[in-house]
Amino acid sequence: MMITLANAQTVESSRLFENTYVTLIGGGTTTGQFNQVPDPFFWDGAKGVAQGVRPFAGLEFGKYVTPVVGFSVEGLAFYNTTTSYTFIDESAVLANGKLNFSNWFGGYKGQPRRVEVVGVLGMGWGHDYTGNGQTVSSTPGEDLETVVGTNVYDGAPTIPTDRNYVVYNAGAELNINLGKVRAWQINVRPGVMWFNKYTKTQYQSLPRFMNDARANIQVGVTYKFGSKRKGGSHNFVLCPYEVTRADYDKVLAELEAEKNKPVQTKEIVKETVRTERVIEKETRVLVGSTIITFPIGSAVLSNVEKAKVAAFAKSLDKDTLVQIVGSADTKTGTETRNFALAQNRANVVKNILVNEYGVSADRISVDTKMDATGTVETDRSAILTLSVE
Repeated sequence: MMITLANAQTVESSRLFENTYVTLIGGGTTTGQFNQVPDPFFWDGAKGVAQGVRPFAGLEFGKYVTPVVGFSVEGLAFYNTTTSYTFIDESAVLANGKLNFSNWFGGYKGQPRRVEVVGVLGMGWGHDYTGNGQTVSSTPGEDLETVVGTNVYDGAPTIPTDRNYVVYNAGAELNINLGKVRAWQINVRPGVMWFNKYTKTQYQSLPRFMNDARANIQVGVTYKFGSKRKGGSHNFVLCPYEVTRADYDKVLAELEAEKNKPVQTKEIVKETVRTERVIEKETRVLVGSTIITFPIGSAVLSNVEKAKVAAFAKSLDKDTLVQIVGSADTKTGTETRNFALAQNRANVVKNILVNEYGVSADRISVDTKMDATGTVETDRSAILTLSVE
């Protein structure tokens, strides 16, 4: 939880399918006890291949929920690792948890490092495929030595049969990020898997280190999917603004002062002329609104939006009152940050009207409202309207 909170404070929120990736995996593994080689083999001469190392391949799908914490699901197919007569004689489906130590201890700077170190720990389901119907009792005694293995616990002869078991996984990743946007990645993953299937009885809860261990090394190619919402980024995006403790205290003080203000009631004027004037101004408020938009997380105006402020200022009468409603969308950022950002947007527009176009500050009122328009792009705005007295 501490790791998640520490990183979530500096990056934009991550939706379900953001910061996800797919990895094509290939590698080699020992066949048990680090030096045992099964016999017979699927292809001739396999016993001499790298002293018993066997190939495997697979796919991995994963997601990082913060720059430090991630998880993945991988499926692996193993070739010629047992005395099976099938081409794929073992498979494993693993659920892994990941910790990016580089980002944990070094911090995330808005873009992944070229080289990262990640720890991996997981477990899952394994399965053997045998491809024969032999049993110990149905095999002639003189053939046992060539067609069966031995149980590593008691030395008894065994014939492989289809079975399920638990697989454990522990290792590390050395990730090399490629390209300008770090969308591609090369992975080198040394580790150990425990195939919990060599048992004295049918079931065993935990593996024995040497008897069930498989040293392995994986090499992978990873593609990280991009996010249209974050400008096509393939990685986490830092929040473009940050609220300090002083900003937070200021907002709380202003809210408290607003809450303690005495309620002022306005006299209702019943004369027809006054009523018509109010209706006219309310109509102008509805029709005459000008929306000044800002980039995500920013209170800086573009030249186009500055021109809209200028046009609004030039259309004002000398005694017209103006209301500015600062807004932010609540789909990104925290509530406190969004409130401060909305205030900043409203004040930026007010300062332009006062300093550049001579509108009296007394004629301008400033307010804030989250998701003011109901559309994400125009919610990042300051809305200018003519105010009713």
